[in-house]
Amino acid sequence: MSPISISPRPPEGEHSIRSFRRTFAWTVGILLVLCGVFLALGYLQGPKLSSAQVDADAVVSSSDQTLRLFANQTLAAVDAGAVSVDPAVAATVSSDGDLISVQFAEALDYNTEYTVSVEGVVSPSGGSESTLTYSFTTAEPTLYYLDRGEPNDEIVETGMSSQERTVVYSGEGIEEFVPVGDVFAVSTAAADRTGALTLVNPDTGVTEQVLLPEVGEVADLDAARSSSLLGFTISSLDPGPIPTVSHTLYTLDVNRGRDVVAVTGLDGEPMRVVGWQFVPGTTTIVALTTESTLVRVDTTSGLVVPLGGYFEFDRVSADGSTVVVVDARGSASVALVDGEEVRLNPSPIDGEQPFLGQTDADAAGNLVAKMVLVSPDGGSFSSVLAYDDGELSRILYQTVDDKGAILDFHVSPNNQFVAVEVQPNVSNFDSDEYVMNPRPQSVTTYLVEIATGAVTRSVEGFGLVWR
Repeated sequence: MSPISISPRPPEGEHSIRSFRRTFAWTVGILLVLCGVFLALGYLQGPKLSSAQVDADAVVSSSDQTLRLFANQTLAAVDAGAVSVDPAVAATVSSDGDLISVQFAEALDYNTEYTVSVEGVVSPSGGSESTLTYSFTTAEPTLYYLDRGEPNDEIVETGMSSQERTVVYSGEGIEEFVPVGDVFAVSTAAADRTGALTLVNPDTGVTEQVLLPEVGEVADLDAARSSSLLGFTISSLDPGPIPTVSHTLYTLDVNRGRDVVAVTGLDGEPMRVVGWQFVPGTTTIVALTTESTLVRVDTTSGLVVPLGGYFEFDRVSADGSTVVVVDARGSASVALVDGEEVRLNPSPIDGEQPFLGQTDADAAGNLVAKMVLVSPDGGSFSSVLAYDDGELSRILYQTVDDKGAILDFHVSPNNQFVAVEVQPNVSNFDSDEYVMNPRPQSVTTYLVEIATGAVTRSVEGFGLVWR
């Protein structure tokens, strides 16, 4: 019988190690194949959008807001002309790693769906190009206005497309108001024109009267939308050989205590002004002093920059680029960056040359303005609110049969709408007889779309604030 050869069986531990190695090798191989497949698919299909970020409130409040698009992989540099926005608005694009940033050159329209597309998006290693597309809907602002009545005046909250009316504060003798931070600043006046400033918390109902540094009229309230900084003037009688009335400009940061601080001028003394306003979206102040000097004031550093000599202050534009002022030659738009002046001459309306009144002038030179039209024979005139693109003016609002009067107007922060304060019929003298800021009892505010001239809604009151 031939001998039988039997191979020795490997130890149990060595067998397990070999089995693990075979399994591990197969697993790694499969993973490598899958990675290769996914890499090939990514190379062939191109980058994809994984997420996006945009502030729907901020994009309607100011320009230069950013939409951030995040891809599923690192990207090559995006071409400057690769971005498109529908509805059309100018925008720039940049990229860094997996992030594409789209910056809008102007504030967007309210309650509007925008679609942003970025073409030619590709991996740094090449492969297929993709178009990343994202859609979002912008927000609507909250509106506040003052409705005077008996026995109390009311600060009312509403919306652009809503008829809801919410009273956030009710009190006697409200001259002006402005929302600032989480509260409302409210000015009132006694019969002797002595003013008071009250802070009202609409959530708690708590009111607090501010201790003022001098006795006098409290007026010209404004607030920085980007912070909790409030500004106002106090006007009091200056004793002397020739008594004069001062109009001293003060600020108060409602989130940092109750210290009322005088704004100092070029001479280091408290600034006295004939008009002033915060630059929208900032804490920078633009003011016209009683010495007829237009200045820009950085409230953080205290730096005061002179911008020219004028004697009447109109308003800072809604886009924060210019201020309209008046001198002996008429109205001018002054750039807040460098003080460059552009004289304002209204364009014709239906072939007639109008006369210019209160004006909002944006960075592109477009005007929203009160204008007066005189009949060819000079026997009659009409007061209108018009839009001027530099070549022609078109009427945005005119009272029925020219019986009323346009009292004031306020352009929305995104330049889409204008709120027009109107007395419907000037033949009816119906003043509320307030001592400092009297208004007709019948004053109505209309919201007018600037692009179309369409009246979208109205409220019974005035002093409308967009927030």
